[in-house]
Amino acid sequence: MLRVAIAQFRPRKAAYRANLERVTELLRDVGRQAEPVDLLVLPETALTGYFVEGGVRELALTADQLFADLSAAHAASGAPALDIVLGFYELWNTRLYNSALAARLGGPDAGIRHVHRKIFLPTYGVFDEERFVEPGRWVQAFDTAVARVAVVVCEDAWHSVVPMMAALDGAQVVIVLSASPARGIQPGEGLDGRPGSTTRWERVAQSIAAEHGVFVVVAHLVGFEGGKGFPGGSLVADPRGAVVVRAPIFADALTVATIDLEEITRARAEEPLLSDLETHLPHLLDSLVQRRETGRLPGPSDSVGVLAAPIEPRRRPARPAAPPRPGNPAGIYPALAERWPRTLPRAEVTPRRG
Repeated sequence: MLRVAIAQFRPRKAAYRANLERVTELLRDVGRQAEPVDLLVLPETALTGYFVEGGVRELALTADQLFADLSAAHAASGAPALDIVLGFYELWNTRLYNSALAARLGGPDAGIRHVHRKIFLPTYGVFDEERFVEPGRWVQAFDTAVARVAVVVCEDAWHSVVPMMAALDGAQVVIVLSASPARGIQPGEGLDGRPGSTTRWERVAQSIAAEHGVFVVVAHLVGFEGGKGFPGGSLVADPRGAVVVRAPIFADALTVATIDLEEITRARAEEPLLSDLETHLPHLLDSLVQRRETGRLPGPSDSVGVLAAPIEPRRRPARPAAPPRPGNPAGIYPALAERWPRTLPRAEVTPRRG
């Protein structure tokens, strides 16, 4: 069994030390749980906020420095030893990254377990990551005290190759750290008032879980930055794709779930999709390499093949403008437009004098 606590977190923008103090309080709360927690998960950029733009240069720190600060926070909290995963802006080898740290806090085996650097950097719509950080180049599973885990950051999860590689590397649990603003903000029928983007995230997590027979833990940022709303709605999906637990929307929350790792074996026996992938993927990759090198797809013998157009590297195409919304060109929905300003934290409003 694995006890996971998801801290749906509302950070103070660009206030690293203040947010670190809140992590200390979270660790105290985790330590008060009736049953011990094995793993604490916080969202993407939990200690600074997401939309800091050029401030990344001042807020980025090394994984070693973050681990030292978290270790001090853990010692001050009095919490028992546990694993922690959280997002931060990282300085590594003179480069800046949007990263996730996995570490063991407390006990004789304390230390950094893994650092994942976000691979797919959204640079469209409200996002501008490629201007401020660089992409990571790999995804890798690693061992914790209880399970083999992989961590990905936000858009990484939307590209199926990333969780696929994590599962092929033995991950039993795929953790997704997210800072995803609400989109599709007109509540639909049956959505319980949740934005459309929240339900789509849920479908992504369920698909990853069911396809690879893994548990998926999604930790969403919550709150507001620069008028952009992060809705929360963190969740855990089991290896059959069912949602085990959901966190509330538009609220800080500590959500705890117990994961039965034996369910992975049973789910993969019922639907051996990962086993099929392990069998066929090498052949599919070989065909891709051959097409790149020869312009031919492999045939039943060396003398027979299918001519194929060569694969040329392509630049990202220009993105078309979004079509106008019929009946509501501004995309304004009064109920949410009235609710969000009341939720907007004081930190987003800077008083002016004179």
